[in-house]
Amino acid sequence: MEDENSPALRAGVDFRGTPNATQPVLEHIRPGKKRAPLLRYIRINLPRTTRLLLIAVIAVIGGASAAVALSNHEPFLFAVPALWSVFGAAVVFVAVGLLSSARIWTWGLIIALSSLLIYLGGLLGNAPYIWNGASVVDAAIWNLTLFASIGYMVLFWALRYGMIVAAPDNQNFMD
Repeated sequence: MEDENSPALRAGVDFRGTPNATQPVLEHIRPGKKRAPLLRYIRINLPRTTRLLLIAVIAVIGGASAAVALSNHEPFLFAVPALWSVFGAAVVFVAVGLLSSARIWTWGLIIALSSLLIYLGGLLGNAPYIWNGASVVDAAIWNLTLFASIGYMVLFWALRYGMIVAAPDNQNFMD
C-alpha cells in the first residue's frame, strides 16, 4: 500500500524498491553485535539552529579572545598577537557563516583548537586568574575561551558522528 501523500515522497525522498525500504540499515552495527552504539540512536534535525549555534560559539571564542587581548594581563609572551589572530579568524568565520551556505565547520575547529592552545599556553605562563592579580571578569572571560572551545569541539564531534546536522545539510527525516 503506497501513500502518495506521505511527507517523504512529497519531499522527494523515495526509497521504494531499494534494500533500505525492506531491510534494517546495518551500516552502524559492528560485526557480532545486534545493535548500534547508543549515541547512534540520537538524531537531532535542527539544521538552521545548529548552524547558528556553531557560529555563536565561534563568536564567543573571538569576543573572549579580543577581551583578553585588551586586558592588561598578557597570558604569556606574544599572546596578544595570537589572541588577535583568533579574533580575526573568528570574525571571518562568522561573516562567512552568516552570509553563505558553505560548510565551514572544520575551520571553526581550527579556531577552537587555536584558542585551546592559547589557553594551555597561559596555564604555563601568567594566565589571567585571580591569584595572578587579574580581576574576576578577566578570569571569567579567560575561562570562557576554554569552555567555548570545548563546547565547539563537542558540537563538531556530534556533527561528524551524525547526531546533529547543520544547514545546508538535512537528515531527511521521513516523519
